[in-house]
Amino acid sequence: MSWMEQLVQTYDENERFAGRDGIDGMKAMLPPVGHIVRNAQIEMTLSVDGELIQAAVVPKEKQATLIPCTPDSASRSGSAAFPHALHDTLAYISRDYYDFVEDPPKGNETPYLAYQYLLGAWAALKAEDQKIQAVYRYVTNHDAIHDLIKKKILFQDDSGKLLEKWTEKDGTRPPIFSAIQDEILKSMVRFRVVVDDDDCPELWKDTKLQKEYQDFFQHHFSKMDVRLCYATGKTLPATGKHSRGIRYPGDNAKLISANDDKDFTFRGRFVNRDECVSVGYESSQKIMNALSWLVRNQGYSHSKKKERVFLAWGRCGQMPPPVFDDTARLTRRRRSTEEARPSSLKGWAESLTKALEGYRHEFKQAEMSQVNVMILDAATKGRLSICYYSEMAGEDFIERIERWHRLGRWRQHGYDSEKDESFVYFGVPTPKRLVEACHGENVGDSQMKLELERIFYAILQGNPLPVDMECMVMGRAVKRAACDNYYDWRRQILEPACSIIVRRLNQTKEEYIVALDETKDDRSYLFGRLIAVADQMERATFSAEEKGNRTTNAMRYMEIFSSRPASTWRTLQKKLLPYQQKREMYGGKERKLISRIGSMFNEEDFLSNRPLDGKFLLGYYCQQYAMELEREENRKKKEAMKEEDA
Repeated sequence: MSWMEQLVQTYDENERFAGRDGIDGMKAMLPPVGHIVRNAQIEMTLSVDGELIQAAVVPKEKQATLIPCTPDSASRSGSAAFPHALHDTLAYISRDYYDFVEDPPKGNETPYLAYQYLLGAWAALKAEDQKIQAVYRYVTNHDAIHDLIKKKILFQDDSGKLLEKWTEKDGTRPPIFSAIQDEILKSMVRFRVVVDDDDCPELWKDTKLQKEYQDFFQHHFSKMDVRLCYATGKTLPATGKHSRGIRYPGDNAKLISANDDKDFTFRGRFVNRDECVSVGYESSQKIMNALSWLVRNQGYSHSKKKERVFLAWGRCGQMPPPVFDDTARLTRRRRSTEEARPSSLKGWAESLTKALEGYRHEFKQAEMSQVNVMILDAATKGRLSICYYSEMAGEDFIERIERWHRLGRWRQHGYDSEKDESFVYFGVPTPKRLVEACHGENVGDSQMKLELERIFYAILQGNPLPVDMECMVMGRAVKRAACDNYYDWRRQILEPACSIIVRRLNQTKEEYIVALDETKDDRSYLFGRLIAVADQMERATFSAEEKGNRTTNAMRYMEIFSSRPASTWRTLQKKLLPYQQKREMYGGKERKLISRIGSMFNEEDFLSNRPLDGKFLLGYYCQQYAMELEREENRKKKEAMKEEDA
């Protein structure tokens, strides 16, 4: 239960931000105790007398709304009538709701009556609050759905029922049909009240109203059972119902739930669910609200569905370095774009060190240098599980992040969407790019979740990457002929592959870097250098257009070369003869380089057809990079000579 305690303490440390919108650096608001965040699709503006002034559809990006709730309403599901205290769906706020529903509930208890009773109790206790009184007057004296139809927010079909889908081919599609994914009648409504000398008509943003509701809650729900809270160790008013909507507004999966008293969810070990787990209402609210706040602000999920969420957070308001950033983004978080984009391997190493030193300094200054790590996923639509949880010292966490970026450092080509330009950095790409390099860009969600989890463990536990990842990415990288564009193959497959391979090698103290090491006599490394020179010899004869799209013989034979290097090299040498003749006018430097590399082989290794390992790709890339640097240096010398002559 330590994760509960950590979340309660995290909430207490950040309680000053609760209910405050627009805090710098925060993507989402921390809900106060007794409040939840839900998506509202309709916004109604009322006068202080409770008259409707205007209504509007809320765009998707602005739908997140802070809503006062009760223990029952925060976890409601099915057909039970458990109203929120202020903002709610059409079923609760509309007295005319059953004019548009064919099967009204039996008996007198309807969602509207339950909502009216709860809001009325709040209005009676806070008679001086004009905003609450205005909402209560409106829902008591007006028909909300009919009003929304008049305002052209909702629409009726020919039979007089509410139009659920827009079928008209002609004309503009009304905004409500884009704002909600579910049934129109399930739309959430939030209220604004215009009061003289009041600068906050949005009730979901009014911090005074939030405190008033907490006072009302303590008064109205004062008879809650008092039990031992497992999260805090204190005796507190307890609840068996806990909030949902942790990963995103509308998420139905609950982290704590024990509503099955017929099967064997807890029977056999415990008499009732309270013996299984007992959490105070206030603690439950702090836990769930803090967790949802952390997930929205710094959680990572590879897909928009946010099924699996990876989360790391620091105590005492400290933000740990993101686990899923590439090296370029990680350094840019702490430094300007210009400062964080050096031109050399040494510069990038220094930039990373400086960025992480900033994190280290902040954690050293904090009262508690601790990072909590969690993976959340839903086993079913209604049940959320903690797949992984760990606590570690802040400096240990930063050390493992630094180790990940240092051991897997390689030359990468990135893209800056803000400036619409590509750039080069020395570091590790995002874990998502590593997975795509292994499985392709169309990798399925389930496979992506599994692979990201394995990388996540490798980073945080300081372990080598799984060996099957190296084998898989090697298999894809040598299939050069399968990728039409050379530069796409280099950026999407080869460079991430080198990062995976070099991470495993450097983990075992072998020390490989992108700079060419002309002293290494490893068989796979040398064969990689040979095929790089062969590729360059042929590529140098291509036109500018051909260099990006035409495949050389060396690349065409790359896959079979990695499996049977000795025999394939003899075949490749014959294919290179015409290109070798064309390059002789430039001094035959590629031919000389091939001879020099060949002299470094052990004769037995050179004649052997044993398959090559991952060092083959490293040797290829390092040789290619060395020749690229040489060409760039020669170009600069020529330009300098032209300037001198001029």
